[in-house]
Amino acid sequence: MKRVILASLAVIVVMGLVAAPRVMAADAPLKLVFASAYSPEDHQSQTLVKFGELAEKYGQGKLKVDVAVGGVLGGERDVAEGIQLGTVDGAILGGILQNFDPAMAILEFPFLFKNDKHVRAVMEGPVGEKIRARLIAKTGIRILSHVMRTSRELTTKKPVKALADLKGMKIRVPEMEAHLATWKALGANPTPLAFPEVYTALQLGTVDGQENPLGVIYANKFYEVVDYLAITDHLVGFMMIVMNNEKFNALPADVQQALAKASAEASLYNDELLKKINADIEAKLFAKMKVAKIDNGPWREACKDVYKGFLKYDGFEDLYLAIRKAGEKF
Repeated sequence: MKRVILASLAVIVVMGLVAAPRVMAADAPLKLVFASAYSPEDHQSQTLVKFGELAEKYGQGKLKVDVAVGGVLGGERDVAEGIQLGTVDGAILGGILQNFDPAMAILEFPFLFKNDKHVRAVMEGPVGEKIRARLIAKTGIRILSHVMRTSRELTTKKPVKALADLKGMKIRVPEMEAHLATWKALGANPTPLAFPEVYTALQLGTVDGQENPLGVIYANKFYEVVDYLAITDHLVGFMMIVMNNEKFNALPADVQQALAKASAEASLYNDELLKKINADIEAKLFAKMKVAKIDNGPWREACKDVYKGFLKYDGFEDLYLAIRKAGEKF
């Protein structure tokens, strides 16, 4: 059974693993540490755990993969920095990578991707290859595979039924420039916080709301501290299983192949997992919260020019326009 590290004591163990010199007997397995900022119940954490199990299986005794979930190694930014520094080998991450290369804002740009098919066409095609190459060059982080999420929705302490209701509300957003710019354009007061801090911030009233996929909302029990759910579908999202590129390149070819195969199969596992849990999660959330279905047409109009603020970043416009072009058939 895969070891899933959940407690602070385990953090010490993991940090010992990554900090200690990795000198071992020739027949000892290579040890890797991957992290998720999300709760153990969240599909992203479950997918990363499955990735670890598959990597060990296909590594045929050459790999030992510890998966730290629940944010025990920090929020997404902490983990991304850890990958760059080599204190963490890999993780499941998303648009937080734009903090290290601003052009990567296209990975989580509201109203850019139309649906899951659009995402797959981009990430599994030539545009995706450009994104992978750029990320390695700019950050030293390699994408092993992408992992779909459901669309991001909004939960708040006060009802939001129309765009005007957002005015001045403190909405927690990830530490990403595109999210900040979008929610400002929508009239809210975006407040960046690391993900592990969100529940407490909602509970204490530090923020008025947050936005995330339904699975994340349910797994982290945000319904306990906010009453209202607005179905905004403002961002068709995905995550990525990523790894320190230098570390990956230093691995034997057969171990690299095991990681690649495991990440691809974990992505498919995630798809099936989402199918199983989404209907159930939606039913449970809708029973616990007051739900409003939003006409996001005015929202799209309000933030239609947000992307222009990113044209200053080298490479952003080409990627953004290529993604938009790829979506014309969907």
